[in-house]
Amino acid sequence: MKAALAASLAISLNAQADDYPSRPVNVIVPYSAGGSSDAVARLVGQKMGEVLKQPFIVENRAGAGATIGTAFAGRRGQEGYTLLLADNAQAVAPAMFSHLSYDAVGDFSMVGFVGDSRVMLFASKSSGIASLRDLLQKAKAQPGKLAIGTGQGSPSHLMTELFQARAGIKLQVVPYKGASAALADLMAGHIDLVLSNPASGASYSASGKISVLAQSGAKRDARYADVPTFAESGIANFEASYWFALLAPSDTPAPSLQKLKGALQATLQDASVRHKLDELGIDELDPRNAGGMEKIQAESALWKSVVATSGIVTN
Repeated sequence: MKAALAASLAISLNAQADDYPSRPVNVIVPYSAGGSSDAVARLVGQKMGEVLKQPFIVENRAGAGATIGTAFAGRRGQEGYTLLLADNAQAVAPAMFSHLSYDAVGDFSMVGFVGDSRVMLFASKSSGIASLRDLLQKAKAQPGKLAIGTGQGSPSHLMTELFQARAGIKLQVVPYKGASAALADLMAGHIDLVLSNPASGASYSASGKISVLAQSGAKRDARYADVPTFAESGIANFEASYWFALLAPSDTPAPSLQKLKGALQATLQDASVRHKLDELGIDELDPRNAGGMEKIQAESALWKSVVATSGIVTN
């Protein structure tokens, strides 16, 4: 009887693997349409749909620091037909919210990392800040005077706190609903600084009204060869990046998860997809540093320590 049950289960799993996906797959983006996560989800989803011969439909469920869409995507019993395009907020939320309705690590399985993007420090031209060294000098001379815009409770918020701690300076942190609003105010000269990714800041820096002071990374990216790294400018221990990953609920059947992983890898090896990701400033993660859900768990521990030492009020 046991042998018969095992054989029946194996047949069932094989049939499931052969049939999946038999209908459209939803990809939840926990932000409004138009941002970097939305662009990545649509690009990757379109190609994965071609690979698996079913539409991958992007659904935007924004709000509450990305927790609304994340909670929806993590519900059990979805059989691999609802995925999440996650970013750093997956690691930030446990540090910022004490009563999450989901386990940011335990309720999800890793399909794969899409890539990561550098963190760049932008300054308003009207601020008169010409370089990161110039910023450090001004900030130390007048603590709390220079204003830096950031999304309240967002990854950029905690990166801003980490930046201040590593640089040994105190800035005036001005909360915004998102990076685009902060960058618009930066361009208008209402604030002095913003930490963001290249894709978000590119159109604004092209205006000539904001400049790029520094970029994260061990060495300069060839695409931004004239921008020094934080380390080159005197902050040796500030390392951060904006990453993107595709997650599935943790109870997604193993055969379906393996199909999704294979489709994502095929997508990321496609030359046209890689070119478009490159245009967004998103690089392929080094496999040695990518990891799985343990990477998110480790990063969450970092942000919890930042929250504990910075005095940020959590919910």
